[in-house]
Amino acid sequence: MAVVKPKKHPPHTDMTAMTDVAFLLLTFFIMTATFKSNDAEIQTPTSISQTKVPDDEIMVISIDKDGKVFFGIDAKPTRVEMLDNLAQSKGISFTDSEKAKFALQSSFGFPINQLKPWLSLPKEQLASVKQPGIKVDSTGTSELADWVYAARKANPQLRIALKGDNLAKFPVFKDVLANLQSQNINKFSLITGKEQAPAGYKVD
Repeated sequence: MAVVKPKKHPPHTDMTAMTDVAFLLLTFFIMTATFKSNDAEIQTPTSISQTKVPDDEIMVISIDKDGKVFFGIDAKPTRVEMLDNLAQSKGISFTDSEKAKFALQSSFGFPINQLKPWLSLPKEQLASVKQPGIKVDSTGTSELADWVYAARKANPQLRIALKGDNLAKFPVFKDVLANLQSQNINKFSLITGKEQAPAGYKVD
């Protein structure tokens, strides 16, 4: 009696589950992504310090190699409240759309009178605009001081960190410090790169 051989079929893989996972991951990354601002790249000096700068409740004042000053804080709700505080003190109003765009900026560098025109641009054009930096001078009462005050009013627990480029000139740092000292701020962290400690070095 002849043996009936079953027909061979090519293997079939059900891709439904993999597709679902791929779309879930894509959705997750889109929802959690932070809008990339056009901050200048800053090459910080190195140090052997082992102290880690905190990731939350922090404001960062950055100085690029050309001496431009940028300002940023970590939490989106605090950014909006800071903007509201500054707007109230300067007699400016921002729309909900402009506030939403500002909340996405981890750092920015615009004079106050240029901030609203910048935020009124379509979201996809924001990063293409070259930022001139926040106004700062040696009087201690420049726009940087206004931002620091508005940020601390939004969250009094904010800690301050300075991040300066290796090529930035000292007078700019001096002006930044003058604006902090005008508000009785004398304690802050310096953000530096990591450097190998010399042989025999011990942390006290």
